[in-house]
Amino acid sequence: MIHFEREVTEPELIEAMLHQFHHVNLGLHDTDGYPYVVPVNFGFEIKDGKLYVYTHFLKKGHKLDLMRNDPRVCLEFSMFNDFPDRPYKGHRHDYRSVIAKGQIRIIDAKEDYETFKRGYELLYTCNNRELTPLESRKTLPAMYIGMIVCDMINVTAKSEFPLRKPEDVPFINVYEMPEDTEPFDISDIIAKRKNTPKRPGTLPPY
Repeated sequence: MIHFEREVTEPELIEAMLHQFHHVNLGLHDTDGYPYVVPVNFGFEIKDGKLYVYTHFLKKGHKLDLMRNDPRVCLEFSMFNDFPDRPYKGHRHDYRSVIAKGQIRIIDAKEDYETFKRGYELLYTCNNRELTPLESRKTLPAMYIGMIVCDMINVTAKSEFPLRKPEDVPFINVYEMPEDTEPFDISDIIAKRKNTPKRPGTLPPY
């Protein structure tokens, strides 16, 4: 990462960033040799050193065929805030981004009800929708839940503005801030990053 000072490694900051995103771009391996990328809604949780991301899809289709052929996936979360006519601390935009690599499991409610239910509930809560309890439905949804498991060591994140605590993650409205051309003081972040050992990758090379 060239701008290493923009890297975000703290799990609590990454979790706060994930709460800000509205969708995730899901990257799969297509059979023609090209990546296949599609935006999907999602739910997530972080536990035991892993990021669990849940999405859903019909029980037939191109995405499902690709997942069955190769379960390795890449997830890209991002959001941008542009303010070209109101520079703030030397910046004209701000962004948050997370990339995660892992493997997807296809969850059928008839075979693994508890995992399906967990993913189903997180899809509702992470999208701020009113939850319709799975038990209250007359029939099970005609869909699969995709559970993507990523070791946190395979999750990378960046932010243009410096982040030190979860409260720093939401974008600020620069139009409500006093004009400020003084660059951010990120000497503490640079020192911390320099003293943090580089994380070795755990995924085999593609």
